[in-house]
Amino acid sequence: MIHNKTKIGTLISIDLPQIASQLSSLGFDFIFIDLEHGHVSTTTIQSIILSKQKECQIFIRISEISEVAIKYALDLGADGIIAPRVESMEEIQTLIDFSYYPPTGKRSVGFVAANQYGHQFKHYNENFKPIILAQIESKKGLELVNEMAFHPLLDGLFVGPYDLSTSMGIPGQFDAPLFIESYESIRKSCKTHHKLFGTFCSGIEGANKEIEKSAGMIAVGVDANLFLNMYSEMLKSLFYSA
Repeated sequence: MIHNKTKIGTLISIDLPQIASQLSSLGFDFIFIDLEHGHVSTTTIQSIILSKQKECQIFIRISEISEVAIKYALDLGADGIIAPRVESMEEIQTLIDFSYYPPTGKRSVGFVAANQYGHQFKHYNENFKPIILAQIESKKGLELVNEMAFHPLLDGLFVGPYDLSTSMGIPGQFDAPLFIESYESIRKSCKTHHKLFGTFCSGIEGANKEIEKSAGMIAVGVDANLFLNMYSEMLKSLFYSA
């Protein structure tokens, strides 16, 4: 793939298993399932996971940083979790505790989809390593970027540009010097500590710029927004050509 250094994914927020389960076959490197703002059922999540290509990774953005939310995502068979609006090292510890089995963490054991309901119990327990990404979406989270990136069991930081800019009082103003400085400081911390730098881009132009900067992973577009944009463009074209 041309983006051999950057993993390209897309964000799933609505319950359309017929579409979502086809995405990995198109060549996406990862699928970002949103349970914070989205409405995706357990059945749809399992259809995405069961139909994915081997090289495609599945990330679930959990609804909250809690044992129940973390366990739900990983027991379904997700490769990793994306934690929204991380603002303390205590939250990082919660992520570690309930993503890892003892002795590293406190994750409880069950016969679940992730281990094929016990059929692959031993293999899963011995070989699975959760990918844990903390989202930086506020000024408070920004203050802890270096400390988070230094944590040995945190795999990377994922920027929420809309929330981060809103927290700064400049919603959506991604060209504002204050936002650029803060955004690039996250990238720099990830590079310094050899961690994955991830971000969201609503369109192709922004994503291409991030590819040029060798971002680790980019979630491009949200399903519902993409559908509506396509319908809108189709109607415009029909009106103009009529």
